[in-house]
Amino acid sequence: FIFTSCAGPCPKLTKRMAEIQHRARNMGDAVRLVTFSVDPENDTPEVLAKYAKTYRANPRKWTFLTGPVGDVEALAIKGFKEATGRESLFAIGHSEHLFLIDPNGQIRGFYEATDEGVTALLHDMGILANVP
Repeated sequence: FIFTSCAGPCPKLTKRMAEIQHRARNMGDAVRLVTFSVDPENDTPEVLAKYAKTYRANPRKWTFLTGPVGDVEALAIKGFKEATGRESLFAIGHSEHLFLIDPNGQIRGFYEATDEGVTALLHDMGILANVP
């Protein structure tokens, strides 16, 4: 979860996603990356496309999405359990968390956007990619 006008941790998180895209390049079609914007009013599809290009996101592997504020908030809080209480979407956008979701939509892992967290995510991603 990011927003493109963020000058704080969002660029760092997006760089981590770019690193994951690069390091997972040999995992084939089993891997898809998704980044959600928490600022749908400003992060239009055109803005997200430009942002994705800045980070060399391969559109066949990495998708940037947004939607109505209520839907994004519900996804972040109820779906990903990303916030407790009533935090703003911008606070969620500053969380620096990565998630591993299996093909059935189940959360399989929750990782910090650190060297150790990315390594653990890639390890677990490899295991899931090789499960029949």
